Amino acid sequence: MRHVESNEAGFTILEVAIASVISTVGLVFLATLFTLGIAQNRMVKQYTTATSLAQQKLEEFNAYEKTDARIVTTGGGLAKDSTDPKQTGYYDTVYVNPETGTVTNIIPQGATPIYDRYWKVENDQTLNNTRIISVRVAARQPTVGRRSEETTLTTVRSW
Repeated sequence: MRHVESNEAGFTILEVAIASVISTVGLVFLATLFTLGIAQNRMVKQYTTATSLAQQKLEEFNAYEKTDARIVTTGGGLAKDSTDPKQTGYYDTVYVNPETGTVTNIIPQGATPIYDRYWKVENDQTLNNTRIISVRVAARQPTVGRRSEETTLTTVRSW
């Protein structure tokens, strides 16, 4: 009987172990990136929605007639802390339907309000018949480990 030697060698157990460790490290890294991507996506979505809600409120103010009490009367606040409390008539709670994107101030039964929106109307100190309107929107459910996503927009309305 003749014995044939082969030049092909198989993987050693050490090579297989090293390849497994490298693959495991790569998969753990990818899983971490995946969860980070999900968190970043949520954060960006909340910032974008907060900005959109603030813009929507500013557009409402721009649509009011110059004699409308909501423009003529100054007041409100942005409720950033306990020294600047919510003022009746100058804030609302907003629910955005996650499936349809519909924005409403009526919170559906069993749903959690998502955003608080505050606004302030003040006189410009240098110009007559000019109002400075600021709107702040803050998310109620911040991204894990972060502050609440919020945005503040300001515009000037004059006539």
